[in-house]
Amino acid sequence: MDESTHQNPKRIKDSSERRWEDLPVNCLVAIFLRLGLDDMTLSIPFVCKFWHEASLDPTCWKVLDFRVNNPSQGSSFSERFKHEYHVNNYTFRGFLKFVANRSHRLATKMILPVGRLPISDMAYICKECPMLKITWQPECDSNFIRKFILMLHETMLRSNRFAGDDGPSNNSNET
Repeated sequence: MDESTHQNPKRIKDSSERRWEDLPVNCLVAIFLRLGLDDMTLSIPFVCKFWHEASLDPTCWKVLDFRVNNPSQGSSFSERFKHEYHVNNYTFRGFLKFVANRSHRLATKMILPVGRLPISDMAYICKECPMLKITWQPECDSNFIRKFILMLHETMLRSNRFAGDDGPSNNSNET
């Protein structure tokens, strides 16, 4: 009899099993591109070391879609984020910093439900990710919105700088 027919069946099974570690990273990243921010932050990094490392690829963080989950302070998402990352104080600005860092500041698109994000946070993420286009659902012109956000933020900063501690100055001539 041929020696190959007497091999241990368990050994044959083990040699034919495939492991996630054997999957090329670019294939795993292509799968991750189809997932939302909640999965990319709260699930994928905790599956195994290989998935965590693959989730750090900036390509996974080019599109920041906030339509599904609510990352605002006090939400179930923010509470789970605090638990998973051992964070005591969660802020939305801190979460934006987290995703900007994960994207290596290469995020290109952020999708928001209307009215979800404070103007100062939108200005922050626009400055951190210069190629970022912000869209709302329903859709608006993202280039116009980006320029408006940055212009409005600069105007707010200037008015606060010149107003001092008394708040925005009032230039009206009331008699």
